[in-house]
Amino acid sequence: MKSYVTILLFLLSLNIFAQNEEIEELKESLRSYKSGEQHYGVKHDKAYKLLSLDKYNNIAITYLLSSYREMKERDSIPLFFNRLIKDNPNDIEPYLIRERYSNYENPGYTSRINNLKKAHKIEPNNVAINYLLGKLYYELFNREYKRNKKKENLDYYSLNSIQYFTTVCKQKEDQKESLKYPLLQLASYLEDIKKIKLYESYNKQYAYFPIDAFLVLPKDWRTNFSINVIEYYSAPPRFERMGIELAVTSTYGYSLFLSACNEPILDTKQATKIFRFTYLRSFHNPIIIRIENNNEKISIYWKVSDGAGGYEPGEIIEDKTKDLKQEDWELIESKIKNIKFWSLPTTKSDLLGLDGSKWIIEGKTLGKYHVVERWCGEKLNPVGRLLIKLTDLEIEEKEIY
Repeated sequence: MKSYVTILLFLLSLNIFAQNEEIEELKESLRSYKSGEQHYGVKHDKAYKLLSLDKYNNIAITYLLSSYREMKERDSIPLFFNRLIKDNPNDIEPYLIRERYSNYENPGYTSRINNLKKAHKIEPNNVAINYLLGKLYYELFNREYKRNKKKENLDYYSLNSIQYFTTVCKQKEDQKESLKYPLLQLASYLEDIKKIKLYESYNKQYAYFPIDAFLVLPKDWRTNFSINVIEYYSAPPRFERMGIELAVTSTYGYSLFLSACNEPILDTKQATKIFRFTYLRSFHNPIIIRIENNNEKISIYWKVSDGAGGYEPGEIIEDKTKDLKQEDWELIESKIKNIKFWSLPTTKSDLLGLDGSKWIIEGKTLGKYHVVERWCGEKLNPVGRLLIKLTDLEIEEKEIY
């Protein structure tokens, strides 16, 4: 009996391996989407085959929707979503997929909200659904204020947005740090003093970087209800964009590298003075350097992981420390002063490039914290280079960029 079960398990594992191999082959074939290529026939069959093996596969769905749109078969798009929902009546994922790909279908707000409310009935406590509903009502509030300013509509949209956003905050405590901004704006519109005080108390930092450091919002964002604080971007010619979602994306992405290297969150309640350099080069191993001044005892720590700065953090492959002299700390402080670090804006609208590096430098002392990110160093270059020099890292000049 035991040998029979062993054989069955072995055959099952072979089947799973073969299926996974087929999925990867289909995904690779569909990744090569090119405008104007023949969509119907073999490639369409491959997309549906992939969905039969992996029913919510992102690559297959993207391929099919793109081909329907290009071939001017737009009626097939809602049919595709309806079929996906019908085939999976107890799943919320088809509704979330429909919202994620709403730009292919171009439905109105009412249709999108009704779609998500159907998912809400299945899983009323799902964080993603409550967030998306809150965001849609917030967008309607923002749009109505810009267009008609009908109080009845503004009240309805604001109250619904608050309802869903506060539900998210109850479900996930760490969401308070970012959602306090639209909540404060909505409460200010409603002139609800009690809610304003509540949302102002949402000031705890949950990740390595405070979200507000990466926000670029106008000074009057709280009372200027035409400003969408979630997806904010400034007017031309700058087109500076740093609303809540982009700020969260930045803090989350950088936090992955610090977490992978077991770095501490810099606590401003402690007197130790710290500067930390997170160096993310597109195709090279991530490097994190931290210099500390603890009651005039100067130490420097450096860590290297086996990932790549433009991709995944990987795992630690080098973790070292050594003591430095007081003059080393004074030299760092001199460089910090020369670039006016403490007054530099955290981010710039032209931060990103194609291939290069991100330089993130944090400074922390008792009651004070600041972070600055720049593409390929810019003003941070002298500080970053000095920190590298103070370690025992051996990096060729051509690899510093």
